[in-house]
Amino acid sequence: MTVDVDEPTVPGIEASRQSADWPDSADGGRQDGYMRAAVVARTAVLVAALFASGCGQRSRNPPGPSAAVPVSPTVASVSPSPIVARCGPPDAPARTFAIRTADGVQLATAEAGTGVHGVVLIHELGSRGLCGWWDYAAYLSGRGFHVLLFDHRCTGQSACPTGGSQGNGLMADIAAAIGQLRTDGAARIVLLGGSQGASEALIAASAATQGVAGVVALSADELTAPLADAPYPQTARAAAPRLRLPALFAVAGSDRYVSVEDTRTLVASVGSSSKRLVELGGQAGHGWDLVAADPDGKRPAFSDTVVDFLTRATS
Repeated sequence: MTVDVDEPTVPGIEASRQSADWPDSADGGRQDGYMRAAVVARTAVLVAALFASGCGQRSRNPPGPSAAVPVSPTVASVSPSPIVARCGPPDAPARTFAIRTADGVQLATAEAGTGVHGVVLIHELGSRGLCGWWDYAAYLSGRGFHVLLFDHRCTGQSACPTGGSQGNGLMADIAAAIGQLRTDGAARIVLLGGSQGASEALIAASAATQGVAGVVALSADELTAPLADAPYPQTARAAAPRLRLPALFAVAGSDRYVSVEDTRTLVASVGSSSKRLVELGGQAGHGWDLVAADPDGKRPAFSDTVVDFLTRATS
């Protein structure tokens, strides 16, 4: 096991596509918002051109040689893509749609980038859902990764199970995300999670699901919480000895939710021969904060470490 200590930094598994638009609520499907915006922009250009040409009509009082033909400016009203409208910047290309889990729950999903190098982002516990990862998803897609992020059931714009659904369903959600990304062309996939999502990623990766090639766990907490049902290990601590894939862990020295010592113990128990723990400075934050950009758009150096791991694991 490799442990790095950084100086403090400063401040059924197959998923089915739905043909409808991404919902405002939990029901719905796919919407390529940025394509619609492009159509509006092209229409605006055409209208402006028609105004400039007088719509093919000759003026009864043509201007003199030095007179300028007045053109009324046309301003296109371009709506942001659905994910930008919901999550805010960056305004990067993404496809938004819904997938269905093996137990029939519809999950709001966004996909950025294309290709064989896949990353599934698993969000932290809380109402932000996939929006907490949107900034990093756009960043990764710009570096050649094929990224899928989703709202867990009963979070964000995803539906809740109906009827007699058993267990919390977290692994079914992740399995659906993996299946969808593989269907869309990703050959090797890394599960990347923050906070509780990191523990979920560890549990899911320990099952040796086809196509999954590694795991990144940022500030994995809730280590003894029952996050899964059979055939998965119930907790992150139970899953660690079963993990055989390359794994990257990180924790900040002043993390309020999980200690460095608990993280060291977790990593020591991981069964993989390729594992690494990066201990970050006290100001690094928790979960997705470890790779988030500051207000000036600069990312911490650890983000490069993650990108390097993703590159090697998915190649």
